[in-house]
Amino acid sequence: MSYELRQDETVGDGVQRIICRQIENAIKASSAPQNGKGSPVHETRKHLKKARSALRLASGEVERKILRREDDCLRKVGRLISEVRDAEVRLQTVRQLREFTRGRKRSFRETEELLAFELDSFLAAFSEWPDEAKQWLTQSLDRIRAWPLDDLRCKQLRKCVQKTYQRGRRALTAAIEKTSTKRLHTFRKRAKELGYQLRILRPLAPAVFKELNDELQAIGQYLGQVHDLAFVADRLSSIGPARKQGDRVLHALVDSREKELERTALALGERFYAERPRQFARRLSQYFSEWELTKTRCSPTVNRAAVLLN
Repeated sequence: MSYELRQDETVGDGVQRIICRQIENAIKASSAPQNGKGSPVHETRKHLKKARSALRLASGEVERKILRREDDCLRKVGRLISEVRDAEVRLQTVRQLREFTRGRKRSFRETEELLAFELDSFLAAFSEWPDEAKQWLTQSLDRIRAWPLDDLRCKQLRKCVQKTYQRGRRALTAAIEKTSTKRLHTFRKRAKELGYQLRILRPLAPAVFKELNDELQAIGQYLGQVHDLAFVADRLSSIGPARKQGDRVLHALVDSREKELERTALALGERFYAERPRQFARRLSQYFSEWELTKTRCSPTVNRAAVLLN
């Protein structure tokens, strides 16, 4: 698969290939037509997030200011289309909530029509975003292709993933101590970043990393729904107090569903992040060592890489 390391390339070549491929995919997605097969905005943002997660794996070899420049560039493109994406999310979430109303789907019609109108308005207002995004992403792609990553080692990747795990664990603790939309969103971002990085490392121990990634994906999906519901709740509040029965049903449904998903996500998070960061790092080191024994080339000198890993 394109979003994982390969045995026939160095670690540096693999990380560089993955970053560049995701930026290329983002450029391609931004130019796709708006149809029922998938939103260009959603697909573009997805590839940008994958690129940024992979980008951080190069932090052991790339200067901080250079890395930050490209990360800021990718984030800037994401912000360019954030309002369109938010409008898509609000409409999609309300449509999904209809399935919980048991025959009262018409109750949400006015809200759904309003959100659909808002989405169309945003799409019209930001119709030029693909051209601007392509320009920024192409420039970033050219710069990243020129990065010298020949000396990037497995030990550096392990340290980076350990830090990602540690940040996720801290974010979980903060979300449990004082649950809020902002803290849950931060935890979600950390969990998704770790999930993407573990997907890249999947060849090290396919069965183990698949299970870990599946758990993180479940956490991300629950927290993603919480985030989407928060968007809907904010928009409903800005419209005004719920006067009609359908509005009151929608408000109550959003609130109850949000709390249910929060509890589930945090429980899964506690189970996943129960392992201490150092223990997690030791496991990663073992997987890297075993992978080094089976791959043909992880660095220009395999023996040197094995020594550096210890």
